[in-house]
Amino acid sequence: MIDFNNVKGLKIFSTKCFASLKMKEISVGISPCPNDTFVFGALALGLIDTGGYVFNFSLEDVETLNELSQKGAFDVVKISVANYALIREEYALLSSGAALGRGVGPIVVAKRDLSFDELSRLDVAVPGRFTTASFLFKYFFKPYGNLVELRYDKIIEAVLNKEVDAGVLIHETRFVYKTYGLVKVADLGEMWEQKTSMPIPLGVIAAKKVLGDEFIRFFEQKIKESIDFAYANKDLVWGFIKKNAQEMEDKVIENHIKTFVNSYTYDLKDEGKRAILKLLEEV
Repeated sequence: MIDFNNVKGLKIFSTKCFASLKMKEISVGISPCPNDTFVFGALALGLIDTGGYVFNFSLEDVETLNELSQKGAFDVVKISVANYALIREEYALLSSGAALGRGVGPIVVAKRDLSFDELSRLDVAVPGRFTTASFLFKYFFKPYGNLVELRYDKIIEAVLNKEVDAGVLIHETRFVYKTYGLVKVADLGEMWEQKTSMPIPLGVIAAKKVLGDEFIRFFEQKIKESIDFAYANKDLVWGFIKKNAQEMEDKVIENHIKTFVNSYTYDLKDEGKRAILKLLEEV
């Protein structure tokens, strides 16, 4: 669990937990994207010890997870970092399971090259109001034109069909846009890194504070064990990963995992925590 007050030089709010865990069934919401299914595959499939807990996994689009987290629908849930500003009274952030790094940010694509001035006046598809991708686009393009909220895997099709002028891509779609003849107009992650000198924090794992400190530390450890198991036994989790991936080619899936599952996923450490704090300060 992230104790923001212990990040050197920074204080934002307390993540002190309030109660001991009494339940044994834990609801967990993650996305179907390869990085999440890789990270949680062993735990979801019961391939590692669960400490007597029953983890009930639900796989939903990241924006759906953001919206459900605002209703407190899951005990543990993967959310966009930008969305955490809306739920931080109820949820604590975990130090493991995050999607964060350098060269991993959302990209803006179109059928033709567009100037930044043009982009700020056109119809642009974003993968949900509460996603970090949507926040970043609005952060860097002010004023901005009409934002059209679409599920992330529908954005390329919308650009190709001229339903929008451009689209902000995340997850697997950011790896395949060239195969559809689209061009990259802007790299929002690169823009963030240039502005802040920090890695871009995209998604994090949040757990209800009422679960208590002991359970949250336990779950962080289970995430690490699940990651270790996946690296050592990829064949045992690969079916789960591929079944839920939007882009089915093995090479795309492997590239996705390599990009988004990294040292920050295992443990944010101070640099990752500082990057999250910086983004939350701007939301």
